[in-house]
Amino acid sequence: MRAALGVTGVSPNGSMDSATAQKWVAALNAYNNGAGYLGHNDWQLPAAPLVDNTCASTGTGGGSFGPLCSASALSNLYSVGLKLSFPSSVAPAFGATVAPLHNLKSSYYWAQQNDGGTSGASNGGQEVYSFANGIQGGVTTKDNYFYTLPMIPGAIGTPPSCSAGGTAVVPYTAGPAAGNAVYDCNTKYTWAADANLPASNAFGITGNVSIPASSNRTITAPKISAGAMLLDTATQWLQAMNNSRYLGSSAWQLPATSIVLQDLFTDLGLESGDSRLMSTGTSGPFQNLQPFYYWGCQRDQSGNSQSPCTGYAPSDLQWSFNFDAGFQPTSSLIQHFFVMVYYPVTAAAGPLVSVVANAEGEATTIAPNTWVEIKGSNLAPPGDSRIWQDPDFVNNQLPSQLDRVSVTVNGRSAYVYYISPTQIDILTPPDALSAEAQIVVSSNGAASAQFTALAQPLSPSFFVFSDGLHVAAIHTDGTLVGPASFSAPGYTFSPAKPGETISVYANGFGATSTPVVAGSITQGGTLSPLPSITIAGRNATVQFAGLVQPGLFQFNVTLPDPVPQGDQLIKATYGDTVTQPGTLVTITH
Repeated sequence: MRAALGVTGVSPNGSMDSATAQKWVAALNAYNNGAGYLGHNDWQLPAAPLVDNTCASTGTGGGSFGPLCSASALSNLYSVGLKLSFPSSVAPAFGATVAPLHNLKSSYYWAQQNDGGTSGASNGGQEVYSFANGIQGGVTTKDNYFYTLPMIPGAIGTPPSCSAGGTAVVPYTAGPAAGNAVYDCNTKYTWAADANLPASNAFGITGNVSIPASSNRTITAPKISAGAMLLDTATQWLQAMNNSRYLGSSAWQLPATSIVLQDLFTDLGLESGDSRLMSTGTSGPFQNLQPFYYWGCQRDQSGNSQSPCTGYAPSDLQWSFNFDAGFQPTSSLIQHFFVMVYYPVTAAAGPLVSVVANAEGEATTIAPNTWVEIKGSNLAPPGDSRIWQDPDFVNNQLPSQLDRVSVTVNGRSAYVYYISPTQIDILTPPDALSAEAQIVVSSNGAASAQFTALAQPLSPSFFVFSDGLHVAAIHTDGTLVGPASFSAPGYTFSPAKPGETISVYANGFGATSTPVVAGSITQGGTLSPLPSITIAGRNATVQFAGLVQPGLFQFNVTLPDPVPQGDQLIKATYGDTVTQPGTLVTITH
């Protein structure tokens, strides 16, 4: 959500300092007369604990820093939710074009100068510069991956003309630097035109690097990851670049200080929070998740997020998280970082299965390739009730899930036709079933306990109309068999006559002459021997019995003649099994 909600101090790209972030979250909760954004008024900044033993580093003040953290909300999202690992970026391919530079990253770039720090010159106080917000920052641990923009404090050969158009930064147009380097007419410095050159040219730097961490651990990571690297690797890469005399020069170096990068930022016409540097892609389910820093908020001693966030000790710092590498530091409160918010959710109860039965006869014994109903609670998300639709069919396969609701029968996927919070209708897989079948329902990642259902090769039933009594049947002209008083949009009903041949539809009659292919949208094959069907206790003649659709049997039945008028009992027997009791077919003379 990029709306400023009336809060001042939000940059064009949506970043803001820590104090503004807290004001923005408060406005989010006050939105819509206090109802809050999306109906929630408990939005908060992501919490981070002071001590996280999963982190790679521990600062002198006892706080946990660096990669590998998993206890903070944003670190957990990075590693568990997005399944990323240090130093992977959420947008590794993103690079902005700010002519004449390209592949400019919305993150930090290394500079040479070290301002000292508690960890010494090799670890702390290294100057860096952020093109995302136009602010320099200090690195307090060695295990940071940032970008490298090589420069030469002068020209390569004859510098390009600086008179055209009054542009401060111009491309080289002649010699080996043409198209590959740019010249800043104000500072007289040359820069690589590709602002993430290491991603495409490692100059032979390959392999991994081991990074010392707390608790006698080491981290193994690529020396160069999508162009980002440690400072030590950046030094090696520049040496290799100079050894190759890139563009005819061996004078490439890191910018002396972050001020040099600040001058380039200004001469490119950028401004703090420039929206041109934003990633617009997607990362997992997120839109516009930026490969940069996001504000966090320290948890108090009870594990709750502070409100307002008073800062990490010292009070001029606060937790943040870098989605460009998976790194958790503390940062100055005046930095402009991005904001993600969440609200606490009480975990919903998982699915609870109470009944598994034949979908038509409601017999509690199920069979292979049979339509089955499952009843219970929390079977699907609240308010989510639907049947399968055309988009649910992929590669001519029946859907095994609808809206992240799925069912397994003895560990094999069933085919889901209908979902609701209290009922699911499935077609069981065609695999043979023994005396029992273990049913598991999964909804939105939560699985039910196993439910044991009785099972056998056959579970025969007639499909019935909505009254639950009259069998689903059609005349040869396509009209429906039933009392004339029945109605359905687009259909007419009429009774059958003695001696007439009608089609009756059934479920759960087992294997046919053609083996069923699991998940196929087409099924066929006939039953042998044919089932026997009686109407009003009199034998009917079964002309055909077979599968015509997934799990749907069609019986072409010639009614006995004579047979009494009115609603008459109809029963099918197959082997030693019979259809559900009490089903009817309507007869007229």
